[in-house]
Amino acid sequence: MKRANASEMVQRYHQQTKHRLDRPANSLGYMDWKNQPIPFRSYQGAAQIQLPLLKKDNVLPYQALYEANTQPVSPISLTSIATMLELSMGLSQWKKYDTSQWALRMNPSSGNLHPTECYLLLPTFSSRPACLTHYQPYLHALEEIAIFDQAQTQSLTEIGGFGLLLTSITWREAWKYGERAYRYCQHDLGHALATLRVACNLNGWKMSIIPQVDSQTLDDFLDLDKIPGEEEVAECMCWIAVDGIDSQSVSDWFIKQKILNYRHMPNQLSTDHIDWPIIRQVQQAAQSYQHTNVDKVLLTKPPTDNLTSCYSAQAIIRKRRSAQSYDQAQSILNLNTFVHMLIRTLPNNTCPFDVFPYCPETHLVIFVHAVQGIPPGLYILIRNAQHHELIKAQCAQHFLWQSVHTELPLYLLQEGDFRKIAQDISCNQAIAGESAFSLGMIAQFSDVISAQPSSYPRLFWETGLIGQVLYLEAEAFDLRGTGIGCFFDDQMHQLLGLQTDKWQSLYHFTVGKAREDTRIEVKPPYSHLQR
Repeated sequence: MKRANASEMVQRYHQQTKHRLDRPANSLGYMDWKNQPIPFRSYQGAAQIQLPLLKKDNVLPYQALYEANTQPVSPISLTSIATMLELSMGLSQWKKYDTSQWALRMNPSSGNLHPTECYLLLPTFSSRPACLTHYQPYLHALEEIAIFDQAQTQSLTEIGGFGLLLTSITWREAWKYGERAYRYCQHDLGHALATLRVACNLNGWKMSIIPQVDSQTLDDFLDLDKIPGEEEVAECMCWIAVDGIDSQSVSDWFIKQKILNYRHMPNQLSTDHIDWPIIRQVQQAAQSYQHTNVDKVLLTKPPTDNLTSCYSAQAIIRKRRSAQSYDQAQSILNLNTFVHMLIRTLPNNTCPFDVFPYCPETHLVIFVHAVQGIPPGLYILIRNAQHHELIKAQCAQHFLWQSVHTELPLYLLQEGDFRKIAQDISCNQAIAGESAFSLGMIAQFSDVISAQPSSYPRLFWETGLIGQVLYLEAEAFDLRGTGIGCFFDDQMHQLLGLQTDKWQSLYHFTVGKAREDTRIEVKPPYSHLQR
């Protein structure tokens, strides 16, 4: 597909999948419970490598979520990989209400549907051969789905570290959300990248996306198109190592690899499927003209901030949840904590944003409801200084653009009570108005997509990275976050005075004091294995 055609297709998909006041984005319109996808992918008949569960966390301070680990670096082994996966893609809790029971995971997902699958390219460990494995979170096990030959094993060992491939099964989201599902899959890919990067950081490991390996090459290698209606699409390849990562060397090695001999089929998730052709079309458009050059813009000096949490890094990861409702009276933040949270969302050379080798395109438009020390109102956090004048010129002329903090690029646009407006824009969801603050993530759009259609999913990855940081920060300070995928796109743009599609709202988020539903019973994540 030519670049112009691919760009046009991506922009058409984005416009078509907007929720509008007079109609939602196209979906089935009801919950087809008999075809609800099985929540866990597995490879039938594949040999399983059972991974050990942590009996007790090696407790690290809050700062270890983001800063280089000062503890001894964990050598790469099946045991340390097991820890990484448990704290990133593993189960966090079971919930039960009446006769219904469902699992939550460490990585957030739209509707708890989890379209993201994780594959590992592993070197030889003890007597086990080098192989491609699939992580099965229900069993906390690796499924061995292909073996490397001697030459592949040797070259993999010489590189050092191991590979990690992330894919999406769009049907998981499309079952509930219809055409908008592709957006949610990409949000969740960003969430997964952040959770994996943080878990690697706790082991003292580096992790980076390998931009030179495009998703079509990964698709060909994994040979994933096996179950009609449940097509699994490769998204990105990452490399994990103890020391620095040479992306070009990894890419050169991977591109030389032959397609492996796959002997096992994945399980079928649903009996019947609804086809949404535009999802397949936008996937093809995003894969058809990919670039490997990166032009990353980072902060040279993050603002000074010494605020910390009373919780350990692992405790924060394990207790992360999405709030279903907020107690408005208790959803209050002090200014120092609010500023600290925003500082953590800025792009820099620390975890988790160092996993993302692309230019930051996303800014936060914030509805401040109850932050002590600043008035309620509409604010904006500029995450890339090069965009400041560009976005200011596109926004409404009456905005104040009043600086709020001497070091943080946070600006007051307009004072006032925006609770109802925030709620209305977020598909009338009360959580957006009853929180301490909520926000929309605004990304540079049409110019980026015209130049590189493959940037479309990566815009959502960036929002997912930001979202996961906000999830962790909320938990660190006794609050709770919630990602909001349902919002009226163009109403958000109109509020800001945006007249074109140069900037688009891609993801919303809200933070407040959660109300706990005492009717729901909770159980430990792996009690089913212990039985």
